[in-house]
Amino acid sequence: MYVAKRTLYAFLIKFIFGRGTKQSNKLLLALLNDVFNVPKGLSLGTVEITNPLTFQTNVTDQYAILDIRAKVAGFGHVNLEMQRVNQRNIDKRSLYYGAKLFEEQLDKGNEYRDLKKVVTINFLDFSYFTTDMYYSCYRLMEKRTFEPYPDLLQLHFIEMPKFVRQDKENLIHPNDRMAKWIRFLTNEDDARWEEMANQDPIIENAVDMLRTVSMDREARMLAEAREKALKDINSIRGEGIEEGIREGKREIAKKMLMEGTDINFIVKMTELTQSEVLELKDELKR
Repeated sequence: MYVAKRTLYAFLIKFIFGRGTKQSNKLLLALLNDVFNVPKGLSLGTVEITNPLTFQTNVTDQYAILDIRAKVAGFGHVNLEMQRVNQRNIDKRSLYYGAKLFEEQLDKGNEYRDLKKVVTINFLDFSYFTTDMYYSCYRLMEKRTFEPYPDLLQLHFIEMPKFVRQDKENLIHPNDRMAKWIRFLTNEDDARWEEMANQDPIIENAVDMLRTVSMDREARMLAEAREKALKDINSIRGEGIEEGIREGKREIAKKMLMEGTDINFIVKMTELTQSEVLELKDELKR
């Protein structure tokens, strides 16, 4: 009944938290309260999604960014994103998105003194930082005295594989408020949905939203089309890398031929076939 979640992380988080509907905003606000550890009984202000998901969004485009940008009353601006693939640039990517949120505030005619806090939140489906902690929050500070810079920029990273591993080893504190969200986002066992829903009313709402997207034919088709597009581009990239490696071997073989190296030795060192090396030898004679 439910969408295969681990293949649809980015679309799923955008659909549940970034629709801009009353129910979606309620879930996003609850998530932010837990990420920022807002004291129980209190809450951040109202949220306004500034880039709501619509079915006109080209989610099948491999380059479409399914992040969530929100303005939180009395707090600032938040960019929330789910990253499945480690492109080894999430530290720079997150910093760039944060900088863009500052820039967008100035584009609207604000002055520097009017700039509001910017926070990026990155849910990662891979491990990135060397620490064993699954959750990291980076802020600016003076390097000698550790005096914090005015609280204008925060970069949050949630490395979900680390959480899953620690959760299996019962190392997650019972009062960890992000635990329920990460369990929801990483769950692959359909039998656990009702159990999770019964444990927390807000997660019950999230499960209801998941049920909605699972039964929505158009949403499923868009999600599956995006996944196919991503697989196709990753396949092309993989083929490109292999072709690049092979071309590199051919260039090495040519240089060895020009030096008069024995063909059998070239075959052994480059793993090209003997016929390929002989073809290269013929090319050099032309």
